[in-house]
Amino acid sequence: MLLPVFVWGVAISSPCATTNSTRQHGPEASVRPATASPSVASQGAGVHHLLKRGQTLYTVARAYGISLESLVEVNRISDPSRVQAGLVLFIPGAAAPIEVPPSMPVTLLSWPLAGRLTSYFGSEGGRLDHEGIDIDGELGEVVRAAAAGTVIWAGEERGYGNVVILNHGGGLSTLYAHASRLLVVPDQSVEAGDPVAEVGDTGNARGAHLHFEVHRNGQPVNPLSMLSSPLARASGQH
Repeated sequence: MLLPVFVWGVAISSPCATTNSTRQHGPEASVRPATASPSVASQGAGVHHLLKRGQTLYTVARAYGISLESLVEVNRISDPSRVQAGLVLFIPGAAAPIEVPPSMPVTLLSWPLAGRLTSYFGSEGGRLDHEGIDIDGELGEVVRAAAAGTVIWAGEERGYGNVVILNHGGGLSTLYAHASRLLVVPDQSVEAGDPVAEVGDTGNARGAHLHFEVHRNGQPVNPLSMLSSPLARASGQH
């Protein structure tokens, strides 16, 4: 069973059903700890990039034509939400350093849940069917609206389990899946940061987490390009 066509403008399938071999929740799913290892950098050709204030891991990865997931894993970044300006990144396969302008996102969304990323957007991780990101969480932890909007769907769907979809206007919508409990109803208005659900493991989830999607004009986009928290955005050194 697919979500109704009217929700996104296109039918969408189960978010995580075919990612079993690449995504697990728990200790095996965490990004390897510490920072870049010389042994990793020496395994192949590449360059070093000095992360400057205002740059993001996402924009750096995109500029060099590699996936964000690869950049995080190769540099053994344990917490992408706390990157600092001055961090030297190894860029595998790059021939020369590139000047990356500061990130200037058009639309900013708030993070719906604080937690480590356990699975990335499909185009970033080579899984074209994974239309969002997975954020690890505790069962019952509050999931919050990424922006002000209206609830256009709140119910159970195959694969997604308990799911909430918000319409933010201008063709922008967000989806929150695998919830243990829904805290809103259709047609309800919410503000950014309002509770909309609680973290769960319903649907095809493998462990408690939030599956979060962003759609623009019916098409999935990478949430990491629009989220306004410091994830992957370099702050000043302390």
